[in-house]
Amino acid sequence: MTFQAAVQPVILLGMHRSGTAMIARLLDELGLFQGHELQDDHESTWFLDINEQLLKRVNATWDNPEPIATFLDHPDAFDLTARCLEDDLFSKRTREFLGRKLARRFASLLKFEQPWGWKDPRTIYTLPLWVKLFPGAKLIYIVRNGVDVAGSLKVREVRELQRRREEFDSKPALGDRSRLQRAGFKGSARCLTLDGGFSLWEEYVARAEQALAHIGNPRQVIRYETFLSDPLGPLIELARFCGLDADEAAVRGAITKVGVNASRANAFLADPAVSEFHARVRGSRWMAHYGYHE
Repeated sequence: MTFQAAVQPVILLGMHRSGTAMIARLLDELGLFQGHELQDDHESTWFLDINEQLLKRVNATWDNPEPIATFLDHPDAFDLTARCLEDDLFSKRTREFLGRKLARRFASLLKFEQPWGWKDPRTIYTLPLWVKLFPGAKLIYIVRNGVDVAGSLKVREVRELQRRREEFDSKPALGDRSRLQRAGFKGSARCLTLDGGFSLWEEYVARAEQALAHIGNPRQVIRYETFLSDPLGPLIELARFCGLDADEAAVRGAITKVGVNASRANAFLADPAVSEFHARVRGSRWMAHYGYHE
């Protein structure tokens, strides 16, 4: 049950708000195909839908992903799901990922002949299934300071809460939608707090390290803050790792177009409340493991 694909995929891994979208956009500019239809965060809608289905079917969500661990540990359930994925990936359904033009040319992912891959943080939890199907997959793992991840998640969820408040204060919409449907909070309540977002980061990085320790696939590990400070060399290396034919001029052009911003590193320093939180959690296991304890 392994795909003898012409080109094995590049899988971009990393916790939400860790710079995975930036890396995905840079590699896209350099020629890494990541899907015909992409979200604003550069996630392939096709692979995102599959990962969301995988989590949902075992009562997990992106912000409560741990239930999938029990499923992965059950060999019969794992094998059945892998076989289902194999059938879907071998079918014409992959046209949704390739798009009409490429699907006419290559028919399926098995025959796709250019560097390709996808980015979705949920893949950290579904990775064992994907490497079962694509044993030669290349992995790019992006790590960011967990406090900045928590801060970014909180900003996003608080913004959504404020939007819903404004919806509530506006005149009721005509139609069948209830107040709850139109204005009730919908998002990650867990990530409305720094503690909640940080604990989620801890779960993701722990799962990533566990998965990476048990597979031998070639990989590149990117530290977000280091990459931002001097992206040229690391991006050239990433492009070569992905099998992309990109010279230095092309890499410089991608960096300029995407807009790599060094000021986004250590964002917690600009917010006293988040800095205080950093002082409280910097000695935790994974902050120390990744060198964020100083």
